[in-house]
Amino acid sequence: MGYRHECAYILAKGRPRLPQNPLPDVLGWKYSGNRHHPTEKPVTSLQPLIESFTHPNAIVLDPFAGSGSTCVAALQSGRRYIGIELLEQYHRAGQQRLAAVQRAMQQGAANDDWFMPEAA
Repeated sequence: MGYRHECAYILAKGRPRLPQNPLPDVLGWKYSGNRHHPTEKPVTSLQPLIESFTHPNAIVLDPFAGSGSTCVAALQSGRRYIGIELLEQYHRAGQQRLAAVQRAMQQGAANDDWFMPEAA
């Protein structure tokens, strides 16, 4: 059956932005098949959290970046990001993913449904 729930932490420095409307305690998301990383999160689930708790152009830090879902969500939300990943294969996958999203955003068509081959 696999994982059914996962805990997420939002930590802030200074005076973080607080949501105008309460967020649910549990966020659901559709399983994507984990195309890039075994614990990949959908960008569409991360974006509302980033937009609710950060100001535009703020820095979002993900110390366990994996394939970069949080960084993609930050980028698409108008935030800057710092992603740290220990394993080279996921670091490389994250770099490729972010580069593709940046190109798509420059062309005005960014979304999370683009195709990227599995990292070697």
